[in-house]
Amino acid sequence: MPESPLLAVLIGVLLLGSGGLTGCATGRNTVTGRITPAHFEFAKVVRKSGPKKEPGGWWAVCIHARITMGDSGATSICKFEVGMPVRNRGQGEISLEDAQEAAATMANRAMYKVLSEADPGVMHVIHCNNFKTLYNLMLKEKISGAEVSACDATQGAKIVHFNEPYFCDYP
Repeated sequence: MPESPLLAVLIGVLLLGSGGLTGCATGRNTVTGRITPAHFEFAKVVRKSGPKKEPGGWWAVCIHARITMGDSGATSICKFEVGMPVRNRGQGEISLEDAQEAAATMANRAMYKVLSEADPGVMHVIHCNNFKTLYNLMLKEKISGAEVSACDATQGAKIVHFNEPYFCDYP
């Protein structure tokens, strides 16, 4: 067991999944939970138009997930938007199922990497920003044109709350 307090990070959606990453930490912290493809409730915010073989169309979802420090119980909300092309040049038509699978797989990998190695003394906002940066890189590698951004980036994106109260949306 590391000398620093364990960082047991519970991302709301991640708690809902069974068969997650519980107990698999190779870094200094234990990271629990797993997000599933079903949690990515993409809304089609831009319809595909133009020639059939040309890129176009856009799905988006805004995720509000709670991060909790296991020892202290301190929590914060990590908000991020995931945007996916409906069709891109390299991969052609991207099914909703493929978009959801890629979004979930890369989110789990990025969150695990960032939080298993995180310094427990660092503020949650830093962990959230590090996650979003890594997640964006990993998701773009998986699906060309995908984007992780701020939740206010796309009008019409559905907000999905994971283990956090809805009042967090209000000032």
